[in-house]
Amino acid sequence: MLDVLKSGVLVHEPNLCAGCGVCEVMCSLYHEGALGHALARSHIVRRPFTAEHGHDVCRQCSSPSCYFACPLKDKAMCIDGMTGTTYIDEDECTGCGICIDACPFDPPRIKIDAEKKVAFKCDLCKGREGGPICVEYCPFHALKIVSRDER
Repeated sequence: MLDVLKSGVLVHEPNLCAGCGVCEVMCSLYHEGALGHALARSHIVRRPFTAEHGHDVCRQCSSPSCYFACPLKDKAMCIDGMTGTTYIDEDECTGCGICIDACPFDPPRIKIDAEKKVAFKCDLCKGREGGPICVEYCPFHALKIVSRDER
């Protein structure tokens, strides 16, 4: 059986979430070295009239449309052979946006970095020893990573 980090997905527990945005801050700092909602790979969706909070993030689909649509599959849009995580190699991405159009979620879980002109999305902090930084720093433990079978 795969360990939890392999082929895992982020799960948001809305009843624990306070909508503080620490996950977004840590994500943008880790990946971009700068603060910015637009730089985060996941987003808190705040519903002010109900005080509920959702969380939009790549679902690491088992059959990722973004991967199959990418004209530079296995160069720009890749699947990690060890973990099954779908990720974007920003050095190879041309920013064509085809992956965004292919994402089955609304809003799409992939965005274009306006400055770099490349696509980016959650890669579960690929290569980070402690796993996804958002999970580690969520003060309310509202995020966790689980195997695909558990979601």
